[in-house]
Amino acid sequence: MARKKIETIIDEKIAPYRLNESGKAQLAQIIRKYEYELLLECIDIGVKQYFRYDEKGVLSRESVCEFVDKLAGIAYNRSQSPIDQEVAHIKHKCKNSYSYWDDCKANDLLTRYILGLRELGWTDNGILKDLQTEINRICKLSRSWSQWTNTLESWIEEINDMRDKDSISIEQDGTILPTAIFENLSPNFQSLCKQINASYENNLFDCTAVMMRRLLEGLLVLSYQKFQVDDEITENNGRYSSLDKILKNAEQNDTLTLSANTRKDMALFKDLGNYSAHKIWYNSTQQDIKPHILKYRVIIEELLYKAGLK
Repeated sequence: MARKKIETIIDEKIAPYRLNESGKAQLAQIIRKYEYELLLECIDIGVKQYFRYDEKGVLSRESVCEFVDKLAGIAYNRSQSPIDQEVAHIKHKCKNSYSYWDDCKANDLLTRYILGLRELGWTDNGILKDLQTEINRICKLSRSWSQWTNTLESWIEEINDMRDKDSISIEQDGTILPTAIFENLSPNFQSLCKQINASYENNLFDCTAVMMRRLLEGLLVLSYQKFQVDDEITENNGRYSSLDKILKNAEQNDTLTLSANTRKDMALFKDLGNYSAHKIWYNSTQQDIKPHILKYRVIIEELLYKAGLK
């Protein structure tokens, strides 16, 4: 069965209007450049995004003109790689959020950030996930162009430091947290997970306990941010509450809905970290940690999902 021409499909969509000669010329250029299936997808996107109707349900002429004018841009965006599409989404989101925006500077920052991750050996899937979670998160939390750029510049600097110092190649065997759990996380979280494993494998058990506590607290805060309820763990001075208070809230928080085992076991790792960091006469031992490795792994993996990092 012969497939309909793109021009015919558009004329049917925009009825009672029809493409004029200028519209047909625009469309001819698009048809030569992009595949048929992609154009079908773009038409559906454009209809949903731009069509507007009056109170009688009649399609407005202005929205039809806008639809035709935007079709080339939609096709261009949809033809890009998933990473490029996400970058375009991030820039659009931030541009609409901040009173000032420099597109050239934003392109430079995001390009350097992605290049840095690639040089650290990240896969495209890992980079895409990071853009969708970490970069989108700072878009939401940053209140201005300068705050957004400063955050991104500091992250790029951290990535460069990791590359220069080769800290990404911490030797570890995944004893507590298997590599598969954290291999596509952002560099700072990869480093935390590797330090937990490496310190345990080298019998540095106080270090292990402190780092386990740090990762737990960080993921809890990100989980609250992801669910947009971080005001529940924020003090009057704008700082986050102590881990004790965060845990008490998390144990009964109906929005986070943590599993029963996670709610029950989190305090154990808070205590171990506190003892190792603050009690003068206490030294953590392997037996303090080893029986609870599976519990910790389960907690961390659940929080990675809750925080939107996986």
